[in-house]
Amino acid sequence: MDDRYSTVRSRQLGVRLRELMEEHHWGVREMARRLDWPPTRISNMFNARRGSKYIDVVKMLTLMGVIGDEAAEVYALCDDLDEPGFLETYPNLPAQVKTLVWHEERATAVAEFQSVIVPGLLQTAAYARALINETGNVPRPDDVDERVFARMSRQVTLSKQPLAAFEFFIHEFALRLPVGGADRSVMSGQLHQLLQLSVRPNLSIRIVPSELGGHPALAGHFKLMDSDVYRPVAYLDSEVSSLFLEKPEETNAYRDVLKRLRRVALGEAQSRELVASLATQLYSPGADQNGRRLA
Repeated sequence: MDDRYSTVRSRQLGVRLRELMEEHHWGVREMARRLDWPPTRISNMFNARRGSKYIDVVKMLTLMGVIGDEAAEVYALCDDLDEPGFLETYPNLPAQVKTLVWHEERATAVAEFQSVIVPGLLQTAAYARALINETGNVPRPDDVDERVFARMSRQVTLSKQPLAAFEFFIHEFALRLPVGGADRSVMSGQLHQLLQLSVRPNLSIRIVPSELGGHPALAGHFKLMDSDVYRPVAYLDSEVSSLFLEKPEETNAYRDVLKRLRRVALGEAQSRELVASLATQLYSPGADQNGRRLA
């Protein structure tokens, strides 16, 4: 069975086992030698092919001395490996983005809708920092730096070779929401970044205008990721968890939302005009937050 028919859970088990082996500086052949296994047995686990057994994971972790919470995290992935979908909860930043980044890096096409904020892959560092600070959910100052760094690091996927196709739908409200408060340079910089990114050949940015009223994605933000090596995955997140959906009826539902968004969103050229207009009206030094020019 190839990766197209693997599951999010089985892929993450393979990623985690590989990370633990790298920490010990062991390759596949070294682990196979120590366990007296054929190397293909470990490679199959890394590549999320069917057949991974709980007892095999136990043997690997025991050999590497992995215990406690770290071991419990890996063992939890062994439950229902072949069951589509994965709800990932996270107490800290690394776990929050790990699974998402893995799929973004391997995607051939990514489509995303955001209603109140600029998508993370398009954010400036100043916008991301202001957004994180304003949510007020970071216990330590260092956490802000870590989250901003992680978000900026993810953006390398926009330029990875071969280029993937990215399609972003952003509601106009996200452009009008003054993240950064009185510091207009935050939103000004963010909107100008959208204009710069919008001319990339593999990237489409389209605005859902507020005058439209109700629209096909009123249920909330989401991301749909297609790949040549795994089944489509729909991603949704909240304050404390990430949900990965991969059943055909689930991903097809979001694909249908995207089809309807394409019919009602502004075209790319119109979207650039709106972004540029709002940057001038709302966030230039000579305008107030209601779009009126100041004397």
